[in-house]
Amino acid sequence: MDRSNDQTRTYRVWKALSEAGLVEIKLDEFPDKLKKVKQVAIVCLGELLERQTAVREQEIVAHSLGTLKRLEASVRTDAPQTGAKRVRS
Repeated sequence: MDRSNDQTRTYRVWKALSEAGLVEIKLDEFPDKLKKVKQVAIVCLGELLERQTAVREQEIVAHSLGTLKRLEASVRTDAPQTGAKRVRS
């Protein structure tokens, strides 16, 4: 595995995540930002799947996608309902 390619790929991923605005996210923007992160991770996973040698990286990104999906479901569940009061016990 070429170290330079790995550094370039890492830079591209971090740049994409940065452009998605993952620093200091406002609560009302969080669901949209989460979708963007998932899109970046899906693209990254697709690239890794093409390179059949990156099995460990594939597992890590796939696990991350699962975590993002659970987080997205949690955000959806915790979101205030429009036109209805939400009571917590």
